[in-house]
Amino acid sequence: MNYRAVTYVLGKIFMVIGALMLLPITISFYYKENLTIAFIVPAMLLMFIGILLNLFKPERRSIYTKEGLVICGLSWIIMSVFGALPFVISHTIPDFIDAFFETCSGFSTTGATILTDIESLPKSILFWRSFTHWIGGMGILSFMIAIIPKGESHSMFIMKAEVPGPKAGKVVSKIQESARILYIIYCALTLIEIFVLYLFTKMRLFDAVTTAFSTAGTGGFSVLNNSILGYNSARIEWIIIVFMFLFGVNFNLYFFILIKRFSSAFKNEEFWTYVAVNMTAVTLITINIAGNYSRITDAIRDAAFNVNAIMSTTGFGTADFDKWNTFSKALLVALMFVGGCVGSTGGGMKVTRIMLYFKEMHADIKKALRPNAIVKIRMNGNVVEKKIIEGTNSYLVIYLGIMMLSIVAVSLNGFDFTSTITSVITCLNNVGPGLGIVGPTGNYASFSVLSKLVFCFDMLAGRLELFPILILFAPRTYKK
Repeated sequence: MNYRAVTYVLGKIFMVIGALMLLPITISFYYKENLTIAFIVPAMLLMFIGILLNLFKPERRSIYTKEGLVICGLSWIIMSVFGALPFVISHTIPDFIDAFFETCSGFSTTGATILTDIESLPKSILFWRSFTHWIGGMGILSFMIAIIPKGESHSMFIMKAEVPGPKAGKVVSKIQESARILYIIYCALTLIEIFVLYLFTKMRLFDAVTTAFSTAGTGGFSVLNNSILGYNSARIEWIIIVFMFLFGVNFNLYFFILIKRFSSAFKNEEFWTYVAVNMTAVTLITINIAGNYSRITDAIRDAAFNVNAIMSTTGFGTADFDKWNTFSKALLVALMFVGGCVGSTGGGMKVTRIMLYFKEMHADIKKALRPNAIVKIRMNGNVVEKKIIEGTNSYLVIYLGIMMLSIVAVSLNGFDFTSTITSVITCLNNVGPGLGIVGPTGNYASFSVLSKLVFCFDMLAGRLELFPILILFAPRTYKK
């Protein structure tokens, strides 16, 4: 382990996070809330620590897979710890564990909450709460790689550790330029959503900004107690449906469209599978719940909204799907596992992994029928490397292991079976709402401290694809 290189990069990350924490201060000034101290203290602490860690540049600045994973895991835990301080200092969430849970949920873009009266919170706190989604959506390390000067980045192994999906892709030859391009697309889509919500609906600018942050990061924190349902506007719901879908798509495809490589964009297997699963689920749920609505258009809208909220793992709510028929609820739980596309801001296992599992199952059946046949698994016409197949298989084993252990730990609360299982599933897949007491109208406040810490682990592990968090617990990680 190259400790000096790790601490040097962590120092830069701390300074970036500290600078971002100053932004809510402007909101506090504008609304005359006098909460400057709640943000200035953790921001100054982060910057001071960052400067200390950067006083001496390491002689050997090489960063490889192990260092990249450690940097990724530590930075997300530390920024969640410091990100919780504004809640504690402002006394909006006095208990640190609850504040840490809320912040982990924000940065990991899960959207699970322990709050019961969101509308009573100060505007600067609400802004910070949604802003954590936006920061976590594309990732703080990717943001750092995008803004630091050229020559300062050993970035491939860092970005590989943070970018969701089986493989970190590059849209151009240099990883730093890739990060910048993807962040420009991310910012552009966020700004477009803000302007559309503000100009074409009756939504206030503050609400439009915070809603766009939560949609872009596919997180789901809202500034209203009833989430998006509180706006009572079909137009707002349809706009958010469109953007939830867009943010669940691989951002590389948007770049291909911009440079007119339409074949690369529109012949992508994962994209069309994402569309097919989405549309099929909307159709089936609409048929299943149509009897509960007086107008079919309302059923279609609620089905489309909740399918996209679950599949993109945004977690916004317009209907209490916990009261829907069992078939619809089961289908939504299945979509929690699928999630968005690789390279999107969505959570879940990712559409590509699900496709690879089915392709591998199909290949195994072929081999069983024809033992001497050479069967190759292809994606977008290209043969999938063996190490990627092995990686997706090991991911599934570890994923299921973490899920089972988490369910056992959370079951100590003594809550009902449905609530216990879906609470773990939604946290591990970064969805937010589940069923039972953690349904669209519920929250996580009643869980024990142990369960909340388990949820925090699951949320961060799910967002970072398991390994950056798990490697922190391996003794061999810290050997030179």
